[in-house]
Amino acid sequence: MDILKKHYEKLILLLLLLIFIGLMFHVLSIVKQTGEIQDRHLRIPTREPDYKTQDPNAEGFDVDKIFQETSLSWVNPGPRSKSDSGVYTDLAYVFKIVKCPFCGKLIPRKYMDEMQVCPFCSNKEEGGANFVKPPEDVIVPAIPDELRQQYGLNSNDPDCDFYDLDGDGFSNVYEYMMQTDMGNPRIHPPLWHRLRVIEVGRIVLPEKFVLVNMMDSDDPKQWELQIDSSGMSNFYTIGMELEIDGRYFTIESVERQAGAGPDKKDRFVATMKNTENGQTLRLATGEAIRSFSDKAVLQDVANKRQYTVVVGDTVSVGDRRSGTETYRVKEFDIKEGTVLLENPSNTENPTVDENGTKMLITGSGRIPPALMVKIPQPREDMPGGVPGYGNPGYGNPGYGNRPYGNVRRPGR
Repeated sequence: MDILKKHYEKLILLLLLLIFIGLMFHVLSIVKQTGEIQDRHLRIPTREPDYKTQDPNAEGFDVDKIFQETSLSWVNPGPRSKSDSGVYTDLAYVFKIVKCPFCGKLIPRKYMDEMQVCPFCSNKEEGGANFVKPPEDVIVPAIPDELRQQYGLNSNDPDCDFYDLDGDGFSNVYEYMMQTDMGNPRIHPPLWHRLRVIEVGRIVLPEKFVLVNMMDSDDPKQWELQIDSSGMSNFYTIGMELEIDGRYFTIESVERQAGAGPDKKDRFVATMKNTENGQTLRLATGEAIRSFSDKAVLQDVANKRQYTVVVGDTVSVGDRRSGTETYRVKEFDIKEGTVLLENPSNTENPTVDENGTKMLITGSGRIPPALMVKIPQPREDMPGGVPGYGNPGYGNPGYGNRPYGNVRRPGR
């Protein structure tokens, strides 16, 4: 024990030295083994593929049959939670994506199928309105090269199928599908195909009560009310008359509500009375004004012209180039968001066109988004920077997209 007490420090140092020497030998052994590793030791053995090469041009090539006869399958692990259904997952999860028509970003198709709003832009261009249910997927055909040469289309331009060669508002590929003449503006699909429904029911009116200029006075009779209509601002005071949705109202009073607005700012409420039937209308600053009766807003996708119609109105679609076609609004389906048209000159079956198709307009329109007209982009390899395809038209440079067409009401 005395020896241990006297020399315990030396014994500890000796033990540590022995451990160090042992570790050094172990490291040298690892280095030696590493130096002996060769490329063949790192090679992963390959195996024969479990599929057969298929020729898509073969006569018996059938995708559905091939998948049925093989063991190839994709097991979808599903979303991480019910609330994330169809959008997110911790593993590989396959879901359809689409391009938002307003901001152009790719989003899960779920937002359109369930008629929600874009998570990026909230459909700001449409005032925050929800998507309409999109049409079913469509297979876009390719125009044969012989037909492209016949009409002078440049096959080296990947978008040439989607331009509007004759300026009738339909893309070349859509006319090819409909078997009409893509080079003659007078031979085209029925013009009602260009229409889509923006809104049906008690629609939002262009009038909006914006603000009140108090004119440094507490007397409401001195205040000026700014009411915008179709981008134009007008100013009114108590006692003045204005037109809203075809009815005339007199402003009777204006009430100030402190901190009642959505941003905790003061809100103003104007009380108006109909000059004919005494109907009372209250307008609050910032709130949308809706029509007094059911209406529909239709849009011509070719020239962006909008038509506000009621049942019985007639709508003329087209222009001098393509010719015009007149339709009458037969009925609305507010729940489905559709508008049914009829041909006033067809007495036997007025709700179908010359092709036997029911003239039912939906929110997504008759033309699938994949077949819409594209506007040619400037290119350095072309004279003037822009493709020169035949006659200028909708979607082609040099064409003035004037808002042709009109809405007529019975008896006017």
